Amino acid sequence: MKEKIKEILKDAISELNEQLDDEEKIDCNENTHFIGSKANLSSISFVTLVSIIEELIETKFDKTVHLVDEKAFSSKRSPFYSVETMTDYIEELLKDA
Repeated sequence: MKEKIKEILKDAISELNEQLDDEEKIDCNENTHFIGSKANLSSISFVTLVSIIEELIETKFDKTVHLVDEKAFSSKRSPFYSVETMTDYIEELLKDA
């Protein structure tokens, strides 16, 4: 399941990059950060990315998940920190869905 989730994140980043100027585009690898001091996403780009990810999850897994919720904000380590943490968080959400 992790590989499928990573593929969704890669596709979502690719889709987001199509909407961004060249200097705003982000890479997709294990070290890509979505929030924090190492992130290079604007807030609008982050919201757009989350929306794209949720849509792709619904399409590929036929499940509806909401990435931004109480659980996400109450976690010790933000699930939005990196590709790795987002993958783990989505996997957890899908198990509960």
